[in-house]
Amino acid sequence: MPPPKTYNEKSKETARKFAINSAVDCLTKNRRTATLCRRSYVREVRDYLATSENGYDALEAKKLQNTTIDRWEAFYDSVSQSKEPKNLKVAYLCGPNPENDLRVLTAAGILPENIWAFETDTTTYGQAIAAALASEFPFVKIIHGGIDVFLEASPQKFDIIYLDFCGSLPSRNKKQKTLLAISRILARHALNSPGIIVTNVSLPTENGDSHGRSLLAKLVACYLYPKEFLECEATDSGFTEGAIAEGYSFDKWLEMVSENLDNYYGQFVTRLMMDHASFVSPYSRFPAQSSVYKKFFSNLGKADHQSALNSSFHFDDDSSGGDVIVDAGQYPILWAFAALDKALNAGDENYPQIVMQDEDFRLFADLFLSQLHNENRKDDLIRNISNLTFTLLASSHAIENLSPKLQNIVANHSFREYHQFCDLLLPHQIIELLFRQVAVPYHVNVEKTLRWKYQAKETPMYMDMIVLDECRYLYDWMPTTDMIANGFSNIERQLTFRFALDGVSKHRRWYNPEYFFGTAVVDQFTDLFEAKVLQPRCVIE
Repeated sequence: MPPPKTYNEKSKETARKFAINSAVDCLTKNRRTATLCRRSYVREVRDYLATSENGYDALEAKKLQNTTIDRWEAFYDSVSQSKEPKNLKVAYLCGPNPENDLRVLTAAGILPENIWAFETDTTTYGQAIAAALASEFPFVKIIHGGIDVFLEASPQKFDIIYLDFCGSLPSRNKKQKTLLAISRILARHALNSPGIIVTNVSLPTENGDSHGRSLLAKLVACYLYPKEFLECEATDSGFTEGAIAEGYSFDKWLEMVSENLDNYYGQFVTRLMMDHASFVSPYSRFPAQSSVYKKFFSNLGKADHQSALNSSFHFDDDSSGGDVIVDAGQYPILWAFAALDKALNAGDENYPQIVMQDEDFRLFADLFLSQLHNENRKDDLIRNISNLTFTLLASSHAIENLSPKLQNIVANHSFREYHQFCDLLLPHQIIELLFRQVAVPYHVNVEKTLRWKYQAKETPMYMDMIVLDECRYLYDWMPTTDMIANGFSNIERQLTFRFALDGVSKHRRWYNPEYFFGTAVVDQFTDLFEAKVLQPRCVIE
């Protein structure tokens, strides 16, 4: 029998230590900043506005008394709770050498008894068991199987999940369903809040897998093309306008992505994780037959509704088309679905030729879309997210799809009844928040998310430490559907909620127009209240 492979390259060891130590610090000594809205945020917004040169803002903000803020801060403490390293529970993919990660985890203060390791390959699993028993960590629990499959049978929750896939995202390897594993972890809410998911994925090289690299270039181009803002270290802000705003045709954009795939793939990995946790996963798991769903919506799935929905995705020959195509910046995820799913635009002669002409890419695109759904159902993914996106906007063509109670909220809403700070309080914001209250999405802490890039021999590796927060200090402060009118009529409760929402929404400003659009209270360029920007990916030599 050949000796087991070992994974102890210096750059890998450095990346591992950075990620694990940063994750432990974030969830323990720096836990107050792991949440999107820090504990002091509501008080800071009130104090800032109370001394504002805008007298109307000051007059309104002063209505929020210290006693109510004290109550919210006590509620925040009950939700976030403090933790020490010994309190953290960790899951990771161990490979043949579980002791490599174990030594770093335990050095950071994690108890071996709180660590679960997973390995799917039978031979590698045997090597991992032998290595663990021969090490100083016999108490670690090593499971033969994938973490996503384990979670189906054992609904446990972890503080840190470390997914050292080594393969690409997504992977064409039938035994390595990287994206599907992430989808199932998110769908089962396997992370405590706040919690951290660390992913480590590769990018094929031209010499190693030129065809796989080409497929990824097309996928990355399709996914990033409709984004309004992209990362750019050459700018003071750290980001720049997206491809459409810059006037690039898709063909030109694909050429640019292909020539600089190492950069754009790194952006794609992070943006996909952000989109998935906060939008794709929670919205895709609400089928129309759910009793909870029916309390919010009606008429969804009927023929006339589906016909109107489908018309939003069609392409015209002049680069225009339905709402999703014309307003790509407002619907970037749905634009990507439209471009990647041939079935969604069957018979449309203007459907992008990138998919029509390349059967291998069509299959790869289907794999990507299917694995975004925790049960591998591409059509359910697209239908559910499309339904919710358009209905939650509560626009004139969508209000009839709301339940009678929500229709009443929209019909009787007047933004003039709410003080305007930065943005108007519009009815779709209330509908969206009520739904997200029960959908329980994760939100990404953009400011504290960290990323690294290193070389594993010749292969570029991308490691992301994504900080996730359920923001229950926001959603559970808010009344439910039948109590919303009374709750918002209490000005102190309303202001507390709107100020906390400002803190949460500052993390999505440059990245996700799909939710919390127009919810700013304080200007996004104000010191202490700025819209958050991802830190650049750190290159480990």
